[in-house]
Parts: sequence; C-alpha cells; structure tokens
Amino acid sequence: MSFFNDEFIDRIIQMTWRNPAFMAIAIAMVWLIPQLLIRRIMAQNYKESKLIKQKQKIEKLYPSSLK
Repeated sequence: MSFFNDEFIDRIIQMTWRNPAFMAIAIAMVWLIPQLLIRRIMAQNYKESKLIKQKQKIEKLYPSSLK
C-alpha cells in the first residue's frame, strides 16, 4: 500500500526536471561544489608551499652555525 500513487510521483518528477530554475540550480550545484572544494585544497597547498619557500630563503640568508 503506497502513500503516493505512481501517477502522482511521475507528475512530480516531470514538474521538477522540466523546471528551468530547478535545473539551473541543480547544474550549478554539481558544477560549483567540487570546484569550491578543489579551490580550497589548492589554496591551502599554495600557502604551505609559500611558507616552505620562505623558510628556505631565510635559511640561505641566515645559515645556522650548527651545520
């Protein structure tokens, strides 16, 4: 015993998938969410590599006497 009949479910699916606003939002979410995650990871890696390069340049200018 189904709460919703098949005809009602088909009608909801047609109204949703054929709605241009919904499709624009769905495509944007599929496109933007991975892009934002990748961008955040790349920014973090860039900051870490920038700090490492900065430390290396400082080491060249001021070498420690323990070496």
